[in-house]
Amino acid sequence: MKRLFAWLLMAVMLITAASAESLIDDDYTDVPTAMTQDSVAELLATEECLIETLQPDEESIALLNSVYKFVWEGKNRPARYYDVPTQEKISALIGGADIDILHMTEAMRLQLTGAPENPVTATMRLNVEYHVGQLIVVVLGIPQGGGEYVWYPYRGRVETLGEIKWDIPVEDWTELCQQPISFHVLTDRIGPRGGRLWGYEEYHEETPPSFSKDSGDVNGMRWWYSEWGEKIEDDFRVWLVELTEPMQAEVLRIGEHVADGKPILDYFPWERKAEALLMLPADVAPADLVAYDIIAMMDENYKDTYGDVNVEVVFGTAYDPQKAMVILAGFANEDDPDMPFVEWYVLRAEALEPQNGQDKSDSVEIGLKQLFLPWMEEKPLMLVVMSEVLDAE
Repeated sequence: MKRLFAWLLMAVMLITAASAESLIDDDYTDVPTAMTQDSVAELLATEECLIETLQPDEESIALLNSVYKFVWEGKNRPARYYDVPTQEKISALIGGADIDILHMTEAMRLQLTGAPENPVTATMRLNVEYHVGQLIVVVLGIPQGGGEYVWYPYRGRVETLGEIKWDIPVEDWTELCQQPISFHVLTDRIGPRGGRLWGYEEYHEETPPSFSKDSGDVNGMRWWYSEWGEKIEDDFRVWLVELTEPMQAEVLRIGEHVADGKPILDYFPWERKAEALLMLPADVAPADLVAYDIIAMMDENYKDTYGDVNVEVVFGTAYDPQKAMVILAGFANEDDPDMPFVEWYVLRAEALEPQNGQDKSDSVEIGLKQLFLPWMEEKPLMLVVMSEVLDAE
């Protein structure tokens, strides 16, 4: 009976996987939608010192949520999140340029250890293609309690593709190594397909291109220009695809897990489960979550280090904005359907406010990480959309 139930569950999941009707909009968030420690390949320090990445905790997730709401929901620029003295230091680090050209691409926890006698050079190698000469500001923060931080901004540099370096004075290191700290990266938009984005102009047409940036504005589209006045075509888009055979095999494994009476969240690696729970309200338990949809996405023309992207997906399922949501996403092992996924990622998800007086919404906002957006050009990403149990219709 359990196996029969698993097969039935698989059939239901495959039906719901096809029920996502469309993507109606996508937009750069200018702030990470989830913690980015997964993007770090190596972290080194001079003077026999150590720097380690840490898994998220309640305090770091609370900070990320605060920055995300300030930038994405409040439509503020990321550098404005910091106190005025820190903003002034950041401005000085970039030669007095407008700090509003910066967006935030990394947010994680670090631990510094050691007692240097000279300034420490930190080197972070990432699986994200930061380009040589790219404008970088690293901001480290010491938590003070109550959501308050003391911020230490530094001018970063990229001398090798995907490698960020910055120097920390001895007196700063002594303060920063007392406890786990916050780490942010601010940068401008630069990628192999275009130059630095310095400004934009509006160009109005009757219909904007499908899935283009700011396509929610049906009256026009934006053309971006580099600092040299060259037009930058921003033709990035995301679309839905069918689940591959390896993905369907993974759905079956998930179904068998659930058929054994186990919470679906327990199927995933423990560190992903812990991170997902941190992104949910404290009173939500693993047993409270149900997978209502499983979909797959691909993209094209993503520009490296442009940051996370929020996509709005229209589902057949009517989600409730009052119910907590989270997504586990991963890439299937396409060479062997019987092997599990190589990696899973926790994504932010939120049902949008319903229209026309309805209680529920068919539209869900999903945050896609800059780490894997370039990979999605070559292979589809599978998303397991989970919500607290929805009330019966």
